[in-house]
Amino acid sequence: MAGVLTQAGAKFYIAVDVTTSEALPKDTDLTKTEYEALTWLEVKGVGNVGQTGTDTNVVNYDELATDVTQKGKGISNAGDPDVECRRIGADPGQVEMRRATTTKSSYAFKYELDDSGGVNGTTFFNRGLVMGPTRPNGGNEDFDLEVYTLGLNQKEVVVEAA
Repeated sequence: MAGVLTQAGAKFYIAVDVTTSEALPKDTDLTKTEYEALTWLEVKGVGNVGQTGTDTNVVNYDELATDVTQKGKGISNAGDPDVECRRIGADPGQVEMRRATTTKSSYAFKYELDDSGGVNGTTFFNRGLVMGPTRPNGGNEDFDLEVYTLGLNQKEVVVEAA
């Protein structure tokens, strides 16, 4: 089917300092322009990036004068996706993910789809804490995996494919 999009070919990145190539803490909200100006290091071996996007609470109030619950928008949660990687001990991107778990800082992330012929695919920028990794372990025919949980604390910035 033409026009059907999949995750095949997508890439996941962490922002790094241009001089040291180490994960670069970003503890304040970033704009599209600021995200695009960062230096990105691909995290290799990623097999799954969990659910992202904004989940906003619905606030309810029952008034005596109405027979319909009144609703409003509450606080939004930017998400807590799990990023699952086939463990590659020496991969620079995975090394920086592990390093980011040892701090209380937030880091910038880029998730890029391969939905435009390999150039300037739809890009999702996020910023948040890195927790883990956890290891699902398994049997003798299971890959050695590490799972990082991102505690996102800024609404996702989406840049559509060129």
